[in-house]
Amino acid sequence: MIFDNNKLGELRPNQIITTFGPGSVVDAVKDSVTILDISYWKCKGQKIIDGRLASYLGVDCFYMPRTSFSGDIPVVTFPYWHVCSNLKCGHLFDARNTFNLDKYLRFGVTCPLCNRQAYPSRFITICEDGHMSDFPWKWWAHRGHSNCNGQLRMYSTGNTSTLADMWVECSCGAKRSLNGATQKDIFEGMTCPGHHPFRPNIKNQKCNKRVIPSQRGASNVYFAVTRSAISIPPWINPLYNLIDEHLRDIELAEKLMGDDGVSRIYEMYFSRYSREEFNTALDRRMKNIKEYTEIKQMEYNAITHFNDPLYESNKKHFKAEEEPLPEYMKKYFSRVIRITRLREVRVLLGFTRVDAPDPDADEQPNIVKLSKGKTDRWLPAAEVNGEGIFIEFNKETLGEWLGSNKIKAISQKYAQSYQEFCNSKGWTVTVLRDAIYVLMHTFAHLMIKQMSMSSGYSSSAIRERIYFGNNMSGILLYTGSSDKEGSLGGLVELGTIDQITSLMRGAFQEALVCTNDPECMNNLPAGKNSNGAACHSCCMISETACENGNRMLDRGLVVPIPGREECSYFRKLVSELCQVEL
Repeated sequence: MIFDNNKLGELRPNQIITTFGPGSVVDAVKDSVTILDISYWKCKGQKIIDGRLASYLGVDCFYMPRTSFSGDIPVVTFPYWHVCSNLKCGHLFDARNTFNLDKYLRFGVTCPLCNRQAYPSRFITICEDGHMSDFPWKWWAHRGHSNCNGQLRMYSTGNTSTLADMWVECSCGAKRSLNGATQKDIFEGMTCPGHHPFRPNIKNQKCNKRVIPSQRGASNVYFAVTRSAISIPPWINPLYNLIDEHLRDIELAEKLMGDDGVSRIYEMYFSRYSREEFNTALDRRMKNIKEYTEIKQMEYNAITHFNDPLYESNKKHFKAEEEPLPEYMKKYFSRVIRITRLREVRVLLGFTRVDAPDPDADEQPNIVKLSKGKTDRWLPAAEVNGEGIFIEFNKETLGEWLGSNKIKAISQKYAQSYQEFCNSKGWTVTVLRDAIYVLMHTFAHLMIKQMSMSSGYSSSAIRERIYFGNNMSGILLYTGSSDKEGSLGGLVELGTIDQITSLMRGAFQEALVCTNDPECMNNLPAGKNSNGAACHSCCMISETACENGNRMLDRGLVVPIPGREECSYFRKLVSELCQVEL
């Protein structure tokens, strides 16, 4: 077996987009590192073209992170402070002071006193604006700011495994245990230094946010901010891809020569298409998409009209077939469509720390955005091929259900709590979510739980996409793989009416009773709490599968629960399928 000394670790493209992107802390083979911003990347992988996402995000195209043998993704060691592994030494030091690249690649970080291997510090500090810095070790040992330049060491008294028995001591005699090192109140008055380790050449920014202590592997250190789109006709037409490839040429020619310049570009690259087709496609591409809901509306229209000539496709990325609905389902659903082939493009915009982002909010103030570049505007992305099941709710029945006084009252509570939650985060959301969104979202979660037991996929591998708005009322449950062939067909086979009925029966039975009742069923939205009767035992799923962070859930809108029987959308269907009297 050949061991590559230059290799610090391995990451798949999907991991870089969703979990370990620029700004995150990654445990490598010999050290802990952070991925650098994309402006530091020398190599890019496969080019991905999606005109809608590119228009919305203001870039020309996307690239997959390159994954060859080694040296593809640049990193820098972080935390900077390390602890010597020699218990007799225990030297606590800043690795930057004695850094040697050749020695680092061979042995990792080593102690400058005894040359034994050192390990990265467990503790770091972060802030709400996305900055990340080392733990203030000197400040901690001296119980405040000090001009002392003595050497620090860390040791354990060995009595217990708690932080109270871990000590930091300075050569001047000052020492302090690590008891309380993760408590925010102890750092009262200390402001963030404004450091971004993933941009090593940029000076620290001015930041007035409070320092928040954390462990480097904690889940609140890094939240990827992504946007995704399902590739749909007509955007997957080769003409649209060709326009995206030459978009910069078209823009430059139009700027210098006007319409004559566009005509010359057409003659050079697009002559096999009619001028009318070219003009229509170019006009659609140049209309910048300003809101993320526009992308979802396009997807919704393409899925629900997949048989229309306007949405004809070459079936490479999108193929669908509709299931005929029995009479007892038509009251609740308009259609069930099995999508046997789909492609999803996931793009990494940046990241947040401390709090998870909202997947649909167009403006979020605390996002640290990646550098798009000045000449070549791009962002990292990954494409996923898979399959899915689309379920459209009956809009007339939804309107009647929402018209009842009880549903109106609870719908107003949900809209208000969601507004308060968004305001507290500083998010700009254009569409308020009411009881209809909560109904569809909860139904999607209940179905995902059942599908995971029948399809062979885990619940974290099946994702949801909620289509909610004035003209949308549907859910897409899908899965995929970064492999070119996509997934194995286990999910789409559950899209037949018999299978859907069986899944719904199981979902309703699980939702009728929760192990946390009566506490769970008595919950209602209030203040920043945007959940009703929902908990991890009944409705919540893995946050990688949920597009809204397990918020806006209430099984009382799906099935009848004690005290709220009239709020259930599927009340009669639950009685018929589950053979229960209500």
